[in-house]
Amino acid sequence: MTTTRTHRRALSIAAALAAGSVALTGCGNTNADAAATDPGSPATVTSVDGQQISLPATGEPTAVFFFSVGCGGCVGGVRSLGEAATAADKAGTEASFLAVDMDPGESQETIEEFMEYVDAEHVPAAIDTGAALSQRFGVAALSTLIVVDADGNVTFRGTDPSTRTITAELEKAGA
Repeated sequence: MTTTRTHRRALSIAAALAAGSVALTGCGNTNADAAATDPGSPATVTSVDGQQISLPATGEPTAVFFFSVGCGGCVGGVRSLGEAATAADKAGTEASFLAVDMDPGESQETIEEFMEYVDAEHVPAAIDTGAALSQRFGVAALSTLIVVDADGNVTFRGTDPSTRTITAELEKAGA
């Protein structure tokens, strides 16, 4: 009986590992992988409201927060991003902000409602179609903030950022 149980357990673990490796392999994108090796090359994304956004932004650092509407922990990060954007606007700071939804199944309407709910509707939001931005910047987890300088280099990476952290890191990046 112990041998059968052990054998079943081994088969279950092997099946889980195989499924995981298939899922990870299936997520690969050759073009995005190439872009990840050259972070200074510009990337253009389209926001949910149709605006073209370049990363890196021309001549200024950008705070990019990766989220999903279904991620409860992401609420605070997107709210902090919105507060930092408001503070930068009031202070005349040269910086850009972008919220990137990592779930391609979430609709434009759902994302817009979420951004309004967290008082960040003034921050552009885009859907990470094909995981292009996630792969380019090596982001594997929700609630991740990166700050990209004007040359396209990631100067900061963290989770669940505060408004103060976002502002300070943008200043370090040249804002």
